Amino acid sequence: MEAARFFVVSVAGLVLDLGVAWSAARLLGVPLWLAAAAGFVVAAGLNYALHELWTFRSGARQLSVVRALRYGMALVATLAARVVGVAALVAVFGDSHALPVLVAGAGISFCVNYLVSKYFVFLKPAGLQDGTS
Repeated sequence: MEAARFFVVSVAGLVLDLGVAWSAARLLGVPLWLAAAAGFVVAAGLNYALHELWTFRSGARQLSVVRALRYGMALVATLAARVVGVAALVAVFGDSHALPVLVAGAGISFCVNYLVSKYFVFLKPAGLQDGTS
């Protein structure tokens, strides 16, 4: 169930992320890599709260400054993977395929974010590692 909840939250964040990125790039003329970063940051705030309170919940989960800081560190790695991926794809395919490039970049960052979130940010205390999700 945890992976399914992560997926649902990520899809909601992705819709917001891509909407912001596409709008910034096409309506405001922001370079695609910077638009991708802007969408990522906007969606990250929503995703943190939803992951904290629903995806990786255990017991009476509440927002945590420590986990929020860890999530911020995780986002640096995730954002780096996204921006490098988008920049590499733009170098190969050009700016004319903006939406597929943004979606591929989101796929890269989804994988990185899930792994870092599960094993670093929202790691359950040893006493709660009972295998249930």
